[in-house]
Amino acid sequence: MKFPWLALLAIAGAGCAKGDGGRAQIDAAPGTADAAIDASPIDSAPLPDTPPPPIDAPMADAAMADAAMADAAMADAAMIDAPMIDAPMVDAAMPDACVPVVSEILTNPALDLTPMGTGWQQTVIDPAAPLITDEDGIAEHSAPYKAWLGGIVAPNLGQSVTDVLWQDVAVPAGTTQLTLAYYVAVATGESASDTNVYDTASVAVTQTNGTVIAAVASYSNRTPLATWTQVTFNVPQNLSGQTVRLRLTSSNDFSLATSFWFDSFNLTATHCP
Repeated sequence: MKFPWLALLAIAGAGCAKGDGGRAQIDAAPGTADAAIDASPIDSAPLPDTPPPPIDAPMADAAMADAAMADAAMADAAMIDAPMIDAPMVDAAMPDACVPVVSEILTNPALDLTPMGTGWQQTVIDPAAPLITDEDGIAEHSAPYKAWLGGIVAPNLGQSVTDVLWQDVAVPAGTTQLTLAYYVAVATGESASDTNVYDTASVAVTQTNGTVIAAVASYSNRTPLATWTQVTFNVPQNLSGQTVRLRLTSSNDFSLATSFWFDSFNLTATHCP
């Protein structure tokens, strides 16, 4: 009777052994799952104390690259803007470099300085009759002196006598306009009905050797002028920087003299000082 009980006990023990063994398998399974879970990529992630991965480095490099590009653009903008600012400043000063002025270039243009004839040269018919004078004939346009050419006849038939009055002047460099102005009067002893020209006078701008540059005006016994008449003449040639001569001449024949009076000259140059 004892054996069945022991057998049962043995069976029970065996059953317990199987149960333990089952439990061991179940326990092992979770262990195996844990091991699998532990081995997964999730469990392989770095701990919180681990330094962050270098994923931000490209972003920093990109930011630096962007900054470099921005700096380059700013540099380019400055290089483009600079010539635009500088060019007008240089060009703006050029038109203002010249402010033209008008200068009188004759010495004693009104003929009134003393001693009489200052600044002028003369070739006279009669040494006792200077060309710049205060003698009668016609009242001066500007007192006290005037120029009186002619008025004297040649001593012999077929001859003529000549007066010359002149002044050499330096035309300023940069002259763009040379203008002559003066007053003239003419009186003659020739008959008004006689159409022949016997006595003459002329005004001209010449070279210093006498070569005519510009003929200003001519007068004769056929062009009487009872009162002072103003003449204005713009010299067409560009005489900038040259020395030229303002010359007056007269010629009278052997009878019935003609007088040519001149006064109040101006020879002005428009130029950059």
